[in-house]
Amino acid sequence: VTVQATCITLSAMSVDRCYVTVYPLQSLRHRTPRMAMAVSIAIWIGSLGLSVPVAVYQRLETGYWYGPQVYCTESFPSPERQKAFILYTFLAVYLLPLLTICLCHAFMLKRMGQPVVEPADNSYQVQVLAERAEAVRTRISRMVVVMVLLFTVCWGPIQLSVLYQALHPATRRSYALYKLKIWAHCMSYSSSSVNPIIYAFMGANFRKSFKKAFPSSQT
Repeated sequence: VTVQATCITLSAMSVDRCYVTVYPLQSLRHRTPRMAMAVSIAIWIGSLGLSVPVAVYQRLETGYWYGPQVYCTESFPSPERQKAFILYTFLAVYLLPLLTICLCHAFMLKRMGQPVVEPADNSYQVQVLAERAEAVRTRISRMVVVMVLLFTVCWGPIQLSVLYQALHPATRRSYALYKLKIWAHCMSYSSSSVNPIIYAFMGANFRKSFKKAFPSSQT
């Protein structure tokens, strides 16, 4: 459930950022604490519904790892259902959120930098607006690259690993693959700790406040 909620929340944050950036005045009427609460509740309810198959197909199985062990693992009625579930998870948790993030930031990049009011026939004014538009585009382009890379790097390894195992069930399991999967899980978990830091330091106001709070010592 938390995996679903995390990825959907990242998508919702991208939609919110796009809305408040492209339509700043309209967003003042809709971006309220009540709306934020409603969206958060909807995300968690939707994530719970999308994760129902995980609870349905969980079974206790015995195995051997430094002695007899009991594991809680997914046990599907057929390989076809397992492949369908993993493909659905890949689309819902990774591919669709990634496309949402890319489309939102691409729309921001397209709309930002366009002058709201047509400039007068003044070469200096045109030059100023062009420079301002270029600065906005550069800042948003940097944001696009960071957000897409962060989501791809953090969530890509585990999703691709699970998808590969589902599509190639004959692959021999080994301890090296097990360690690789554990590393991929850690990468996905790290997203929740890295994202707030990245979002904060990408904001100019936060960077200014941070420099005031922790001024560098100069000799």
